Amino acid sequence: MKTNAALLSLLFLAMPAISPGQSRDAYFGDADLDRDGRLSLPEFQDWMSYAFRQMDANRDGVLAPEEQHVPNAKRLTLAELNARQAEQFRRQDKNRDGFLSQQEFLAPPG
Repeated sequence: MKTNAALLSLLFLAMPAISPGQSRDAYFGDADLDRDGRLSLPEFQDWMSYAFRQMDANRDGVLAPEEQHVPNAKRLTLAELNARQAEQFRRQDKNRDGFLSQQEFLAPPG
């Protein structure tokens, strides 16, 4: 099932952002759950799925149209979102080591 581009934009905008006064180190540190100085794909997906989890009112792993704030939204599963996040992760992993450094993570998505 094809996902709605407007919804994906909403999810991206609603992800945790660097708050005023928060350093880039602290922001990266919040995403780096095992504190090894790099992000694995599961850590990246967990961090980037923040908005999805907030919107998934019944916690079933599916954003139904009524749970979304986008007109005519299509159903989106967490698995579909994770697949898109895996693609993004691969694009950001510039050195292809299977992890994101702080620099790779904080770089604008490409």
